[in-house]
Parts: sequence; C-alpha cells; structure tokens
Amino acid sequence: MSFVQTHKKERQKPRLQVALDFETLDDALAISKEVAPFVDILEAGTPLIKSEGVRAIQALKDAHPDKLVCADLKTADAGYLEVKMAAKAKADIVSILADAYDITITEALRAAHEFNVEIMADLITCRSQVIRLAALIDLKYEETKLDYALVHSGLDRQASRRTPFLELESVVRLREHPKLAIAGGIRVTDIPKLLTYPLDIIIVGGGITRAKDPHSAAEKIRKAIDKYSG
Repeated sequence: MSFVQTHKKERQKPRLQVALDFETLDDALAISKEVAPFVDILEAGTPLIKSEGVRAIQALKDAHPDKLVCADLKTADAGYLEVKMAAKAKADIVSILADAYDITITEALRAAHEFNVEIMADLITCRSQVIRLAALIDLKYEETKLDYALVHSGLDRQASRRTPFLELESVVRLREHPKLAIAGGIRVTDIPKLLTYPLDIIIVGGGITRAKDPHSAAEKIRKAIDKYSG
C-alpha cells in the first residue's frame, strides 16, 4: 500500500484538502457541503475531533462518500488504538506526530496495514523537520511505510508570519521521502510557487473556511491548481 517516491518520479496534480477546524459538527458539515465540489480530501480537524469525537469522521464520510476523509488526530501515543478507531469511523488517512516515539509510529503502521488506511506523519513539532523525516524513511511494519509527510507551520506559528516554505525547501532535497503534503497559512497566491515542488496534497484551512465566501475561495484555489499544474 505504501511507497517511497523519488524526485525523478513523474509528478501528478496535487490534491486539495480542506481543514475543517471547527468546534461543532454542524459547522463542519455546512462548510464541507459548500466546498466539496472543489476539494479532494475533507479533513476532520483536530479541534473538531476533540469536540465531537470520532463520529465527526464518519459523519463527513457519510455526507460525502465520494471524498477521501483525513482524520487529523496528530497521534502522539497509542498509535495502534487511535488509528484503529479512526479507520473504523471510515477515515482514509490518519495523521500522527512525526515526533512521536518510533514504536508509536510503527504501531500506527501496524493498524494501517490491518485496516487499510494511509498514514500521514505531521512534522509540525519537529525542531528539524528534515532530520526527523530522514530518520523515519525506513521505518515500517512489514511492508507498510509512511504514506505522507506533512510539512506544517501550525496556527500559532502563523501568527508570527512563520510559513512552511523554508522547511519544504529542505525536505524536498532528501534523496527519498514519502509523498509530501503542505499546510500552514496557504493562500491562493501561494499556489504558483507551491506547484514548483513535488507535492501530493495541498492543505488549506482558514484560507477557505474563514473566507467570506468559502465556496468561491475553494473554487479559486482549485482553478489555480489546475492552471499551474499544467
């Protein structure tokens, strides 16, 4: 299921993921309905899951069975159990903290192998994202490895205008890496630059969900991805 890609591999158009970082399921479902025509992946954000539980994951999948659903658990411990819970709630992708213990990540991969979900390692808390990712490349359970590495500048860091581009520059220089995702204050004006990198997933939260017109914001980002991926 999992694989490691190289820079020489043929690039594909990145998928668009919307981060639904809401406190209530009603809000998440309302926005997901507005933006679903333009996104590939619906993310049950960490605040949403903490507020509403794993039922939020299943509710998004039930409402949009044609979309992938990412459970942004940011798992730091109990890797097998948390991935199992998300998988049973119909998640397609589950996030774990890249800085978690290696055994926690291995246990998450064991659950991914058993329940047929993908694992995204979120580099958000790593002091050096590239060093930690390099250490994780060969980590696996049987033949299952990490599916994605998320280069991520969190909400609190964005307040100081910290963006994920610097870390992305370093990560893409690795000889090998999982498929790459990026998140952290992404706006439509960032898309041309982002598409110069070998990204598989572009994650946008507030740039869509806090826009005056989320439908229009998602449409503009989708059109930019389509335009500059050519």
